[in-house]
Amino acid sequence: MYGMDVYYLPREFVREATIMREVTSSAFNTYFIIEAYLNNFDGYGGQGDIMSKFGIQVKDEITLTISRERYENYIAPFINSRLLFQMETGNVNSEIAHRPREGDLVYFPLGRRLFEIKFVEHEQPFYQLGNGYTYELQCELFEYEDEVLDTTVDEIDSVLGNRGDITTIQLVRVSDRAKVAVGLATGYIRELEVLNEGNNFQAPPNVVIEPPEIGIDPEVVAILTQPTVNSAQSSIKQLVVFNSGAGYTKNPNVRVSGGGGTGAIVRAKAGLNGYGVVSLDVEDEGAGYVEDAEIVIYDGSNNIVGRGIALTNGNKIVKAAITDPGENLDADAFAVVDEPSNSGTGTYIFNEIIVGRTSGTRARVMAWDQVTLTLNVTNIDPSVDTPAFVPGEIILGESSGARYSISGYDAQNVSADGYNDNQEIQDVADVIVDTKEFNQFSTEEDFSFNNDNPFGEF
Repeated sequence: MYGMDVYYLPREFVREATIMREVTSSAFNTYFIIEAYLNNFDGYGGQGDIMSKFGIQVKDEITLTISRERYENYIAPFINSRLLFQMETGNVNSEIAHRPREGDLVYFPLGRRLFEIKFVEHEQPFYQLGNGYTYELQCELFEYEDEVLDTTVDEIDSVLGNRGDITTIQLVRVSDRAKVAVGLATGYIRELEVLNEGNNFQAPPNVVIEPPEIGIDPEVVAILTQPTVNSAQSSIKQLVVFNSGAGYTKNPNVRVSGGGGTGAIVRAKAGLNGYGVVSLDVEDEGAGYVEDAEIVIYDGSNNIVGRGIALTNGNKIVKAAITDPGENLDADAFAVVDEPSNSGTGTYIFNEIIVGRTSGTRARVMAWDQVTLTLNVTNIDPSVDTPAFVPGEIILGESSGARYSISGYDAQNVSADGYNDNQEIQDVADVIVDTKEFNQFSTEEDFSFNNDNPFGEF
């Protein structure tokens, strides 16, 4: 009546401290089902649920008895063969399993709990028949310390789905296409022609276009050529139109001034008949734009009637310029921004490894919300001291191939416990040991502080 099948999870040492040989990172990647007898017949052993300074602690214990023959013939050979292979490839450092080891886990399916083996009694019963036939496993409720649990059994892996230091990463679609609204008007600047590029400019000059009597002033910026080994002088290379203006009834005069140069002559031609593109307003900045993108303007019949260019900051569209405002456009004209070059979506898989393409930081997926594009991860790169993702970098799932870009993340998003006093203890300790005031460990004459207020409480 007290017998059952339990899951035995051997511990694999991923990384150890070099001096004290302390295990700083471990994993549970395999499982074995074995028959066990539950010695506890009237409930969990141990101290039960207790209140402490660090919150409510659950001290449940169970004692299981398993067959020594079953372990040595069924579990030990598989564990040892796997360990030998991994030790040869340098992927793990562990010991050959001759018996159940302290530190291994047992999944108790009736309570849906993980228990850690604290002691293995191998002489109970005490040789009544001249030999030992069982192992007695004395187990305590497992306390999670960022171990990797990836057994491929969802019932087991999900037990630790929200335990430990969970980092919440807010992502955006890498292939988010930007959106631009088209502003139309009559009497706009149809064309700007550079008749003379000028010379000897030290800074971009001001391009001043005569404003209309009633309407919208245009916005034009000059871009200069770069100095070369053959010529140290800069001239006007291009005129960028951010607003074509509106309300002109004749061609306006254009004056180029400032920048230290001379001789530049620009002529403007107004579109006096019908609508033209006056402005391209960014409605959605998109994401994943590593370079400027082309804007194509269509009419209601999907004919190309104008063009523009979307200017990027390396990830998002920040402003749009008009390269061809078109003429005699219908009021239903609309703009389409090119797809960003870095495209891709996907679904992250629970427990898979993700990698930051820029920083190289690695972590393990705990949860993924496809609707809000929120990713919860843990075990952030235990191989480095100060791991960190870079905002804007692409996060790639090694197994799923999912690709999204980071917009921000919280490195220590641990759920609050309403019963613990950790933060209060830390706040008091910061007042008592305040290294900003003086060296707490120096000699008496080396430090100085206010004797009336030694702890900085006021």
